[in-house]
Amino acid sequence: MSTAVASTAEVLNSAHSLLTSHRELLTYVRNSQRTHRRQLRALASPPSDLLNLPVIDSPAPSPLPSPPSSPQLASRTRAQRTDLPPAKRARIARYANYVPEEETIRNDYSQRYVDSGEWPQNRVLGAEPSRRFEEYPKQQRLLSLKKESVDAHTAPPFYLPFSQLSSLHPQKYDVILLDPPFSSSFGWDDLQALPVPSLAADPSFVFMWVGSGAGEGLERGREVLAKWGYRRCEDVVWVKTNINTNRGPGTDPPTTSLLTRTKQHCLMGIRGTVRRSTDSWFVHCNVDTDVIIWEGDPADPTRKPPEMYTLIENFCLGTRRLELFGRVCSSLRRGWVTVLTEGDGITAGEQARTPEGDVAQQWDKDTWEEATRQLASLAGGKSVVPNSQEIEALRPKSPMRPGNSGVSGGVGVGVAISGGVGVGVGSAGLGMNAGNMNADPTMNMNLVRRPPSQNQMMVSPMMGMGMPMDMGMGLGNMMGMGMGNMGMMGMGNMGVMGMGDMPGAAFPWVGNGDGMWDEGMMGGVGMGGGMNMGNAGMGVGGPGMGMGMGIGNPRMGMGGMGMGQWGQGYDGYQ
Repeated sequence: MSTAVASTAEVLNSAHSLLTSHRELLTYVRNSQRTHRRQLRALASPPSDLLNLPVIDSPAPSPLPSPPSSPQLASRTRAQRTDLPPAKRARIARYANYVPEEETIRNDYSQRYVDSGEWPQNRVLGAEPSRRFEEYPKQQRLLSLKKESVDAHTAPPFYLPFSQLSSLHPQKYDVILLDPPFSSSFGWDDLQALPVPSLAADPSFVFMWVGSGAGEGLERGREVLAKWGYRRCEDVVWVKTNINTNRGPGTDPPTTSLLTRTKQHCLMGIRGTVRRSTDSWFVHCNVDTDVIIWEGDPADPTRKPPEMYTLIENFCLGTRRLELFGRVCSSLRRGWVTVLTEGDGITAGEQARTPEGDVAQQWDKDTWEEATRQLASLAGGKSVVPNSQEIEALRPKSPMRPGNSGVSGGVGVGVAISGGVGVGVGSAGLGMNAGNMNADPTMNMNLVRRPPSQNQMMVSPMMGMGMPMDMGMGLGNMMGMGMGNMGMMGMGNMGVMGMGDMPGAAFPWVGNGDGMWDEGMMGGVGMGGGMNMGNAGMGVGGPGMGMGMGIGNPRMGMGGMGMGQWGQGYDGYQ
């Protein structure tokens, strides 16, 4: 116990001695500084005596370079390829990375970055919007038409300070763009607390910049979108270039990861239900790219690509657009309401202008509502940019799924009138059928209306009376529709041709499916055979829609019963 106490006392004494010595050193330095300052003040100006003193030689700034640890490697010469034609031999001599077998030059952009600091995306061809579609005139024409349409149906530019954000309620917006100014005083929790859900329409989209992906931006961004009631559905990427800002290798800003981050992510969230195949009045998909290549703004390193506005306007036809955390110098735009970031505003007596020169006005509820009403009156009462026939013909459509038979919606009608011709038009999403019920046309029509913008296809005439047509929708159902129609058109018609005293045609190639006959059909029996053929066709498609077997068979029987002058038709249903 005494040893421990003695050791503690020694440590304390040593620390006290060290602090005393340190205090004496500081006192000596301070006194020396005061003395030197007094001497400097006493010198004449200019101090000629000091200037005439000889210059003291300075040591070398760094030690001499050490000798190489390994001998220099001799440059390796490429073997002469005498088996190649002179043109390829000349390319080999000119280009070190030329591959004659592939007739290509393999560029090593990663090594070029190490050697020169030049980012690989600087070499992407056609990155500028003006040159992007030079080899695609139809796409270029489409973008030109979209720009004209958007410019002709936009409201004046509006802005308001961030402190007045609550005054926008209860207005609704189709698109909301955010560039959060993250800092020590504004984090993800502050962003999540914004009243975005109360400002968003249904359906609507949110575009939110979340950073380079090096940190937690992507994950936290998805969480915030979910809290607001949005589903993350796309990721727009801005790839930066350094064509004009490259200062050489090793001069890029430091990062927290192994690789240099040269991109920024913008998450896109969707609220509500929007289908690209049926909601072309609100969205036009695949019109533009989702990768933006841009140098950036040297005057404002935090500024995002201006092309983002065009991308959003080409995609979403809604005219009610809102931007949060915008800037006076770069964010004001026609058709947008810009909520300025805190600390950024318009001084008294100054006019706010867009980069294109349009005068922006402070947001006013009545003025904005009047502008949106005028735009909606030009689009049939909806706050959207009207679509034109040329744009609809040029814009990319959703690919058809296998087995669709080209059906993509429209107005669906199925009619079978006694003594006439039955015509069926497919309608995606619902099923239509009509049977011959006492030759009453009003009982044989089932009309299903769809938006007029959808295509109408697959007209299938069917000769014969009382033949019901059962067309089901959905992916599996399309197979049922096609097979049923084949059975009713081909087999039914041939059966009708066999009416009278002439024998009907035989179909040994049909197979042994349920209800199919492989012997000749006579007269009225031929009509019944036609009904069975249609029934068999529906039997093939029925499993595709699950309940098709239970629905198709009774209707086939009812159709046969409607033709009293040719017998009862199908014997399986009395």
